[in-house]
Amino acid sequence: MEAILKVICFFVGLFVIVNGVWVVYMPPFGDEPVGLAIIAVGIFIPILTLLVARKTECRYD
Repeated sequence: MEAILKVICFFVGLFVIVNGVWVVYMPPFGDEPVGLAIIAVGIFIPILTLLVARKTECRYD
């Protein structure tokens, strides 16, 4: 997988995590479960990217 695609996915994941933290800590209160779900998705994006990159990596002998 191209390195630039990995970097972009990490930045998107970071943005989603920050967005989730903002949802959790800003009023109106009561949106904490939604914010935690957004944070979980933000953590899942880089993990999924690394797994796909590892599976599709070509190794030349």
